[in-house]
Amino acid sequence: MDLKELYALMEKFEKSGLSEILIKKDGEEICLKKSPPVQVAALPPQTAHEPLRQPAAEPAQKHAADTEIIRAPLVGTFYRAAAPDAPPFVVKGDTVKKGKPLCILEAMKLMNEFQADFDLEIVAILVDNGNMVEFGAPLFEVRRL
Repeated sequence: MDLKELYALMEKFEKSGLSEILIKKDGEEICLKKSPPVQVAALPPQTAHEPLRQPAAEPAQKHAADTEIIRAPLVGTFYRAAAPDAPPFVVKGDTVKKGKPLCILEAMKLMNEFQADFDLEIVAILVDNGNMVEFGAPLFEVRRL
């Protein structure tokens, strides 16, 4: 496979919904993998003119004025640790540096590790380990550092 073909394949792969692909052609083997998403969704601070928006089926969550809610960016099973016998990534009161893992969401047998987008303190963990979460469900209440 020449570079032009490889770059075209990489471009199509990037735009696809696939997370991994293995191609064997003419005795060559190419494996492309996407890193799990590293972004976590955080709501902007609530203002008097704009109420906190919640999914319709979920009751409003109250939180302190100086905190933010990190929400699930996808539907999946919430895991606090990398393995059942491993310590949790974070606990209430932890300070977390940007880029450090917060949790894993398993979707369609893919483990998606979610990392902090900013330095933060864990005020509350809003989901029990092993529970299924919907898109937009509150996962953590945090305070920016």
